[in-house]
Amino acid sequence: MPTSLQDLPPELLAQVVSYIGTVQALLSLALSCKKLHNYVQIDGYRAFVQNHYPSIPTAPFWKDAAHALTNLSRAWDRKSLVARCIRPPRLADEPRHQGHGRRARGQTMGYQPVIDSYQTWTGSHWTSRREVVAWGAGAELVLRVKWMGPVIEEQQRATHEHADMTEFDQHHHKSRWWRIKDTAHRDGPDDITAVMLLRDTQQPACRSEYIITGRANGELDMITIDHDTPGSWKRETRFLHQGQSVRFASLSSAAEPLLAACLGDRTIAIYLVTVGKDCIEPLKTIELDSSERNCRSWSTVFLRPDRLAVGLGPCTKPIRVFGVGSNATSSQPIRTFFVDQGSKEDARKWTIYSLAPLPRSSGACRSEGDLFLSGGYDGIIRLHDLRSPRSYVSTFIDPVDTFSAVYSLLPLGCGRFLAGSANHSLLKVFSTRTALEKLCQCDSSLGYPAELVTCEEPPERPSKPGAGTSISKNCGRTPCDWNIFLAHKDHDAKRVPRRARDSASSVYSLSSPSLCSPSVFAGIEGNVIQLDLTAVYDRFPDPIFDIGSQCMRQRSKCAANRDVIGKWDPNHEVMCLAMYEQVAGAVQLKQQVSVGKFGDGMPGWDERWKIA
Repeated sequence: MPTSLQDLPPELLAQVVSYIGTVQALLSLALSCKKLHNYVQIDGYRAFVQNHYPSIPTAPFWKDAAHALTNLSRAWDRKSLVARCIRPPRLADEPRHQGHGRRARGQTMGYQPVIDSYQTWTGSHWTSRREVVAWGAGAELVLRVKWMGPVIEEQQRATHEHADMTEFDQHHHKSRWWRIKDTAHRDGPDDITAVMLLRDTQQPACRSEYIITGRANGELDMITIDHDTPGSWKRETRFLHQGQSVRFASLSSAAEPLLAACLGDRTIAIYLVTVGKDCIEPLKTIELDSSERNCRSWSTVFLRPDRLAVGLGPCTKPIRVFGVGSNATSSQPIRTFFVDQGSKEDARKWTIYSLAPLPRSSGACRSEGDLFLSGGYDGIIRLHDLRSPRSYVSTFIDPVDTFSAVYSLLPLGCGRFLAGSANHSLLKVFSTRTALEKLCQCDSSLGYPAELVTCEEPPERPSKPGAGTSISKNCGRTPCDWNIFLAHKDHDAKRVPRRARDSASSVYSLSSPSLCSPSVFAGIEGNVIQLDLTAVYDRFPDPIFDIGSQCMRQRSKCAANRDVIGKWDPNHEVMCLAMYEQVAGAVQLKQQVSVGKFGDGMPGWDERWKIA
């Protein structure tokens, strides 16, 4: 009979590890004896990651994964983030007034970015990865490919920049930029309205990137770029249709992906993406039936490779789910969703602008595409379940900014999701833990959670705009729900007065390379903001930011502060953002201080926050 931990079989040790809450405690267990050290190194970190972060797929570098994911979760809890505006380098022959993001003559507002990103591992180390982000900047497509890892670090040490569009940043990551714009395209009529990157499992070549773009003028193309040829690109494929404007598009996750494009007001075209073909005809065209006037399609998303959700509005059934496939696609929806149980006249006002499926491994998801979020005109974010007869099973309401429309959604792997507001460049952070815990109480006889049958109606909201702070209850939310302002000042245009529109922009799009990535990209008017979830004063940050942290661990506080500025903000481009928590009653605004300085030292908060 076992008398100590080291005598237990691996199956029981795995049960013990499942109750360990921190990596530090797991490390302490590994230091207790040689046998437990071997177990923790081989199986302990894997069990820890899979138990605490079941919805986040990672590469099998379990020790580094435990370190990185714990840091990421802690950064969200402490609101530790580093924000900066990302822009491609200026071309050598480009006039200053015609740089990236400048408004064309006659335009009253900047471009509305549409963003896509992904990352893939490229070596036998946690930090060996390639990160790709692309966005539409008016009629121009911008692409950044970033390489990380020990091999890239060695290159940085051995040589300096070796190409016009290549650079190494302060973290020893190598970036290469592409700015793609046909001379015949004009900002405005030819703006990019959809951007989709083919993932590495969908591409035939590992040294290329395949990007599908849709434009307001009706063009729907796939272009390719070669990693080894900066600045060059080639139009690979044209997707044929009747010339309607491309309003939105989405790509499935299958190895042979399907493309769904919103064309005009009420047409959805389904294509099978085949690399190497010059032209591709649609497999199926779906005409959306609706008796409501002015109803149009706003968004599409693949819940899984054979299920497509479409957001419409204004209409009484603004969410419709279709069965799709390379062999057969249904013309009629297999499921429709209301957004409110109110009168028919009220329901006609609702419009769905954004849809997003929750990760497959989320606590209440039994299979891919069961749960998805929707956000629209009324400002309420709803959680839908295909297994439930109800139109929605939970709601998320901001008690302060209650009536602002929701333009974008991004589920995360740490029990949270982001929502982009239509006003004030406001990014909202919500927790899904409480809602998913309720859905996990399942009734096997019904085949879906019993909680869904008795789900309460959403809490009442203020009767008029501007009354959001007078709510007596916190709408069931926890203090981990908070909002952050992404307002950005263009430092290149110092002589141009800042317009009221700059701080009142919408958050048009959101993207993250992966669920385990510490980076989030947010598109506001005329800019793309990169948010890195990490603490600048953390001596043991995520391994991809660990370059330069070794010397900080061994130096005095004053010297370490100088190292912090050189590591995180050498060009003085990090933004100081403002935020507030979603609480009832009066809210307290908090502000970030510059990198290298300390805030008010509030318990549970990152060192850079202070009370404004």
